[in-house]
Amino acid sequence: MNVEVNPLVAGVEESATEIVDNEIKLMKRAGVKDIVSLGVGEPYFDTPEFIKQAAIRSLEAGNTKYQPTFGDPDLRKAIQEKLAKENQVHAELEDIMVTPGAKFALFLAFQALISPGDKVVVLDPSWVSHSSIPLLMGAELLQVPTVESEGFQPDLERVHSALIQKPKCIILNSPCNPTGAVYSPDTIRKITKMARDNGTLVISDEIYESLLYEGEFFSPASEFDNVFTVNGFSKRYAMTGWRLGYACGPHALMEQIMKIFQHSASCVAAFSQAGALEALTNPASAEATKLMVDLFNRNRHLMMESINSSGHLQCVSPKGAFYCFASYDKPVKSLDLARDLLKTSHLATVPGGAFGLGGEYHLRLSYATNEADVIEGLRRLRAYFDQIGN
Repeated sequence: MNVEVNPLVAGVEESATEIVDNEIKLMKRAGVKDIVSLGVGEPYFDTPEFIKQAAIRSLEAGNTKYQPTFGDPDLRKAIQEKLAKENQVHAELEDIMVTPGAKFALFLAFQALISPGDKVVVLDPSWVSHSSIPLLMGAELLQVPTVESEGFQPDLERVHSALIQKPKCIILNSPCNPTGAVYSPDTIRKITKMARDNGTLVISDEIYESLLYEGEFFSPASEFDNVFTVNGFSKRYAMTGWRLGYACGPHALMEQIMKIFQHSASCVAAFSQAGALEALTNPASAEATKLMVDLFNRNRHLMMESINSSGHLQCVSPKGAFYCFASYDKPVKSLDLARDLLKTSHLATVPGGAFGLGGEYHLRLSYATNEADVIEGLRRLRAYFDQIGN
């Protein structure tokens, strides 16, 4: 049967990060045992034991039924308190939702907001799904370049030129995937005010808020009402496989999101939410997160030292998240380079071209792994460039 698919879906590229992860898994199943991965953005740590035990207790108590669409009320209350205490964001309980991953919260928001032809502002380079999800809805992307020589910071004049075109929304991600850039509170304030003046919603993706090494984190919803805030448990608590995110935003938007949620995922599993509640309320979480962030920071310094001493790589020092976005000096497309690295050196990286036009001739290198893999991965990367440079 010849199936005619939605052209919007057919026109969207696969996620480069998922492609890399899947190729690694296939190679491992084929018996390749020495792969070093600096690819997928996933903490090396296991979920803290006390969080896992909370989910186990919930399962054993029989909490295996459908839950309220927007999430367990106790968990939402804990999220409300966290937002108020840590971010100075004061959201009504009815406007807070728990989702199967922060990515799904973004998906819900875009589906509720975007009609075909609506404009969406994306800072380039940016995380792959920030562009792909609105494209699935038929959006027109207004890609505003951030420049490596300027630390990948947003240029306010370029942003203003995009916002005066009256886009539906602009996506901010600070700390940023893939660049590790952290935007100053003043920059975020100015962008959010410009957006409000033009009737534009700010989607603030704050999933890396706790992975901050330099600079200051700022949540724009603390001062502005034109903000949809997205966060989750994956990075902060090493809970990637749990698929747990949360979001809050203007009531009129959340009402429409509720309907889409009801007709799609319906809810998040009760025992997963029990783990999330434990993560937010157990004082031991803070220490577990600090230990993890301290390791990432050491790895960040190790990776930057190796990059800076290489004759073929350059990188703006990341101030947050857990990525180095390294440029290289060879005229080879990043996807071809990443595939050759995986094939010949058994080193997994993510091609920078997947993150937008400004990402080409870069590799995203994750340091959310153990120290030994960071050292070995950079050794292989430098050896690879030394070899092809001769």
